Amino acid sequence: MLVRKGQGWKERSLALSSEARDTLKAYLQVRPHVTSKLLFLSRTHRALEPRDVQRMVPEAARRAGIKFSLTPHTLRHSLATRFLVKNQGDIATLATILGHAHISTKTRYLHPHAQRVQGMVEEM
Repeated sequence: MLVRKGQGWKERSLALSSEARDTLKAYLQVRPHVTSKLLFLSRTHRALEPRDVQRMVPEAARRAGIKFSLTPHTLRHSLATRFLVKNQGDIATLATILGHAHISTKTRYLHPHAQRVQGMVEEM
């Protein structure tokens, strides 16, 4: 999937899981038919603004029964942390997934995971 005018107005390609691709296909079947090349549209058929997404995420979390505060950044941070735990700290791939130009930007996601620390201590 090609993202145009992403964060920093950069253009980049994204890898999507088969589940995400299937969900997007289903969305496109029910989305209003408009001539826009944009994937996600506001109720007025215009481009979603960052503030629109900032309002949508907490509302979706509330509807899903999530009791803690949730923001787009929280989701991004959670994805990055889970990716690093599952993929043994593969920062280079994470940089590509998050669209960061510099690997040093990923250091904010490098914090010890309590279970992993305990497991490493047990292995000593």
